[in-house]
Amino acid sequence: MRLGMRLKKKNGQNLIEYAMVASIVAATVIAMSVYVFRSIQATQQAIHAEFREFND
Repeated sequence: MRLGMRLKKKNGQNLIEYAMVASIVAATVIAMSVYVFRSIQATQQAIHAEFREFND
């Protein structure tokens, strides 16, 4: 009976560890998306400024 309880605890612990890793990865992706969006915006502004220079 004790062996069965140990296996259940270990399976539960594994599930919690996987959930923690997944949440850390998700938080990292969300945090990095802000910087990626800013980079894309800066690139678009640079392209827009170049076209403005070209047309003048």
